[in-house]
Amino acid sequence: MLSSTACSSDEETEKSEDFHYETTFLAHEWQISALYQRVGSIFIDVKEAPLFCSFTSDTISFSETTEVNHFDDGGKITQTTTENVACGQYTYLIKENKIQIDNQIFTITDNNGTLVLQNEDWKLVLVEK
Repeated sequence: MLSSTACSSDEETEKSEDFHYETTFLAHEWQISALYQRVGSIFIDVKEAPLFCSFTSDTISFSETTEVNHFDDGGKITQTTTENVACGQYTYLIKENKIQIDNQIFTITDNNGTLVLQNEDWKLVLVEK
């Protein structure tokens, strides 16, 4: 569970909070348990496949799982496997309780160990994988 201190005007506290979010992101692989896009005044669930994300010190990578069929020379399915397929990699920057991914800025909130990244257009709910 993430914790933050109440005094955001103290420079050391701000550095500590930045570090804490980044450490939390880097320490785990994340599954995107919900992905919503705002349309008018409502959010619509746009997640179609299991989505995942992982962080390095400066990039976030997104991937999804998909079933892949393998065929023999006659066109018959010989095997079906589940594979992670990359679907994007973006730079990010964390400052206080904000994360900028590419050109989008999200507010980070902790909901009992689940991280929520939200802005006017998107809401991503991250859970540890």
